[in-house]
This record gives sequence, structure tokens and C-alpha cells, in this order.
Amino acid sequence: MKIVIAAWHLRHFNVGLGRYARELIEALGRVDARNEYVVLMPDAQGTFTPRANMRYRTIRIPLFKRRVWEQLAPAFGGRCDVLHFPYDSCVAWKRGRFVVTIHDLKPLVVGSGPKGRNLNELIERAVVGDRWSKIDHVVTDSRWSERDILAHLPIAGNRVSVVYPGVDTDRFRPWEPVETEATGRPYVLSVAGNDPMKNVETLVDAFARLPERIRASHDLVLAGDVRKRAQVQARIAAHRLEEQIRCPGVVGDATLVGLYQRARLFVFPSRYEGFGLPVLEAMACGCPVVSSDASSLPEVVGDAGVLVDPSDVDRLSMVMGEVLEDPVARASLRSKGLAQVRRFTWDRAARDMVEVYARVGQGH
Repeated sequence: MKIVIAAWHLRHFNVGLGRYARELIEALGRVDARNEYVVLMPDAQGTFTPRANMRYRTIRIPLFKRRVWEQLAPAFGGRCDVLHFPYDSCVAWKRGRFVVTIHDLKPLVVGSGPKGRNLNELIERAVVGDRWSKIDHVVTDSRWSERDILAHLPIAGNRVSVVYPGVDTDRFRPWEPVETEATGRPYVLSVAGNDPMKNVETLVDAFARLPERIRASHDLVLAGDVRKRAQVQARIAAHRLEEQIRCPGVVGDATLVGLYQRARLFVFPSRYEGFGLPVLEAMACGCPVVSSDASSLPEVVGDAGVLVDPSDVDRLSMVMGEVLEDPVARASLRSKGLAQVRRFTWDRAARDMVEVYARVGQGH
């Protein structure tokens, strides 16, 4: 089969959807030497391992706008058996069976998107028309997202497949201490953006409610785009925890890995996740995990972390305190987390995706 992957988000090679596309494409190259692949990219920033059956084409379109690029770029891939957009969008004209990845339905399910129809939606409706007459198959990241898709979108269950993403264990791995280990105050880590569904305020409240002997000896590090959230900063100020809660902002991979490796505990209180990659990254780095029990997170965490209702501040605080004070519990969570991570590899994701391509390409 010939498979064309049109990956607009590779222009953001190391962030979010760009990372998903990059990791999936590399893994497809490792596990599948039979099919022919053409990978379309909007620019040449990213580099891939050369493969005999994979061609990489940079397609530059005037205006360099996503909606324009994704309608025109697939034509440069030629006729194919399967065209795959590894993100949620649609093409007006297709030269093969069409697969899209819908990572989650958060804007639709929890109303976190912009109100009304935005310009991009209007453009897509005008150009594409009925997207569900064009999309042959949907891939999603979890059983939870599959359930949301079947509940909210006009698509049959036999046209949806779950392919769990993986975690790069070459980068996200436990710390191997050198002779002189790093010193400094122990800390609790969380990773979040400026999305209110990340529920960072609840974590700040839970940290503030820790027993004094625990809270006074630990910091809380909130990595990611949290500094832009005025509500979070106001909550920190209300608890007078400015000296103990650090917000380093968006950090690169090397810094993020170091934060995971040295954290005493990783806490992820999100109210909605289509998959929840940060908990996997933390476990891969050997960090004990306390996670929300909402949406897809129990699928990812399994029994390798402690699951807590994200609205129960007292329970979250109590569990954090228990784990922080119990080295045996932390060692057990670390061991379970490293075992759980082995279920989520990019090679496994790629093999599952190849099976999807085969079914869809054969018209099943």
C-alpha cells in the first residue's frame, strides 16, 4: 500500500501535535518496511531517520496558512491507498481512503472552545462541506475519547479505532545519579498549560492544606504556561506561598526530564484529558504519580499511581502528604510506574496504526 501522511503540525516539531506526528512517523519507519510512505511537511525544520520505503517532501504553499496547506498539499503526495491527517481536520478532495486522528473532544464536551463558529470552521464548511462523507476512519487516543466521539459525532463504531500513543523512553527515563547528587529542597511537580481544565487551583489549595511539617519542607513546581493564569497566581498569593511555589514557564525537553527525575512526587489533577501524556512521562522518569481519576487518566495510570477525585481538595492533600512521608510507598509507585510505561510504546502504536491502514485501505 501507499500511505500519505500530511502533517501540518510538524512545523512545530517538538510541541504537542507536532511531537505526536514526529514520534508516530519515526516508529512507522521502524516497524513497517512493507508499505510505501510519503510524509508531507510544511517546512524542513524537522529531520527523520532515512528509510528505504519513506519519502519526506516539504510542501510550501503561499500564504502558509493551515487551511490552505492541508487542502493543497495532499495533491503533491499523488494517488494513494490511504491519506492520514494525524490531527482533527478534513480535506475536500481525496485520492484514497481518508483517516484522521481526533485526539479528544474537549472543546465540544466541556465547552472549552470559542463560542460560536470561528473563521476556520466557516472556511472548512464552505470548502469541505459534509466532513463525515469524506472521512473514512477516525483514530483516537483512548477508550474515553472513543466514547465521546461515538456519543457526540455522526460516526459508526466500526469507523473508529483506539491507538494509544507512546512515550519516548530514550529521553524520558529514570535519573542515573553521578557521584555527587544534586542538592536542594524536595518538591512536588505538576505540568500544565493555561487551560482551566488542568485544575491547577485545586492543586495549589491541596498543597496549602498539607500538614505544616510537610509543606514547610517541600516546594511546588508548576511547569508549563501557568504564569499566564491570573486565577492561579491569585490563589498562590492568597495562601502566601509565593516563596514555595515556583512557575518556571514552558521548558525544553532536557529541563522537563530533569524536573520529572528529581521530583519527589508528580501530581496531575486535570479534569479532562484525551490521553494524559504527562503522567506517562513522569512514570517513565521514575517519578511517583498521583493523578485525577477523570476522563482517560485511569486508562493511562492503571494501578501504577494513586487516583483521586479532582474536585476533592482534602482527599488530594491527604494522599499527597501520605506519599511524601512514605518512602516505601514512593518506591512501590516508582516500580509500578516503570512497568506501566512498557505498555505504551511508540512501536506498539505504529503497529496498531499499520493495522488500521490495512483495514481502511482494503475498504473494511
